[in-house]
Amino acid sequence: MDRPLALHPVDTQLSRDRLQRPLRELRLSVIDRCNFRCTYCMPLGSMKGKGSFLPLEKLLTDHEIVNLVKAFVGLGVHKLRITGGEPLIRPGLPALLEQLAEIPGLNDIALTTNGVMLDRLADDLAKAGLGRLTVSLD
Repeated sequence: MDRPLALHPVDTQLSRDRLQRPLRELRLSVIDRCNFRCTYCMPLGSMKGKGSFLPLEKLLTDHEIVNLVKAFVGLGVHKLRITGGEPLIRPGLPALLEQLAEIPGLNDIALTTNGVMLDRLADDLAKAGLGRLTVSLD
């Protein structure tokens, strides 16, 4: 079942920063899990055992993410950065990227990754419409 994106009309003032510049970029975490345990991202003590990540069914669905991005594009956003956790471990990520790439007005889709799974996914990500990639080398 889809969850509502907003319970009230969106204030267009929210689409500006403190200096009243329009917000044009959206950073969206598509999963909280990661296949690494880097100390800057998951410091000692932050993980409380197996129950510390959201169950996958609690994450936003692809449909919810697409609708959310469409709403932000309607407010003037035209760049999207996909992050995580490690976004490449999200099931079905290339299919989600294909849907996002079809949104009119969304001109740039980027992704930040640790790069471990790129050997398996790079071609699919490029075919899906991913325009830029940042590999974090920590």
